[in-house]
Amino acid sequence: MIDVGASGGAMPRWYPYRRDLSFVGFEPDERSSLALMNSEEAREFAEYEVMPIAAWDQDGTVTISFTAKPECSSYFQPNTGFLDRFPGSERFKVTGSAEMECRSLDSVLSDRPSPADFIKLDLEGGELKVLQGAEHVLRTCLGLQIEVCFQTLREGQPLFGDISRFLEDKDIEFVDFIHIFRWERDGYRQVGQAIFADALFLRSPENVLGLVESGSLALDKLKTYLAILLIYERHDIAARIIDLAAHMDIDGGYLTRAAAVMDRRKKAFDSRVKTVARVQRVMGRLNPTDLDDFALHYLY
Repeated sequence: MIDVGASGGAMPRWYPYRRDLSFVGFEPDERSSLALMNSEEAREFAEYEVMPIAAWDQDGTVTISFTAKPECSSYFQPNTGFLDRFPGSERFKVTGSAEMECRSLDSVLSDRPSPADFIKLDLEGGELKVLQGAEHVLRTCLGLQIEVCFQTLREGQPLFGDISRFLEDKDIEFVDFIHIFRWERDGYRQVGQAIFADALFLRSPENVLGLVESGSLALDKLKTYLAILLIYERHDIAARIIDLAAHMDIDGGYLTRAAAVMDRRKKAFDSRVKTVARVQRVMGRLNPTDLDDFALHYLY
């Protein structure tokens, strides 16, 4: 896994699988990168490395504007006209700037035989820039989790549609939103206007199998692909790749065992989905005249 914007450490969704995970983080703040390397987490992964540099579309330097809330710092300038509509916009106030060393993912990872199976990006608007510097890495990358914006929080920043179209050209498809963050004019209750989200992008089973059959991906990458699908609970996609790859000999019976694991996980998943559907029906009975005014959505 490549994690660009790694200051918070590995994503909780992935943490249970850390013994089998090679983690490479990019974190230009030296304090954060040292803290990560000295953390308990660093000792629990199969491999753990943190690059004390920023990722971008090319090697060189880039000017970063620092904001009152450090996590809001960005290459792009705040769109104050939009941000001032909501409370707490002062956290985006620019307090300074500095030149920061940056490298492209293609440059940093060029000597690795398998540069990235999965990429997580969270760069306050700089996600597309990083992707544009990862043309080689993306050729065999199986999936990504990216923070995407629906609204222009920063002047000139790419939005969700820009990122989705770029990845679609690489045969990596938008699958779902994992979280959606909404703001109200008078507070933050996770309702209101959709502002940004964590989006999941994956290669399709058909595309992955085609890459394996052409020799662009090693046969063992089918295992990695199935692991990603299990972690993100995409059981329908997993069933499809297992069906498509049934004729392939992967460690004698691996696909049969994988199907059994997926089936067990899917039963628990289906139970949760049914619970949401039951709540939806109860709400409908309580408000029979408002059936067209609301719907529950299961984000997972």
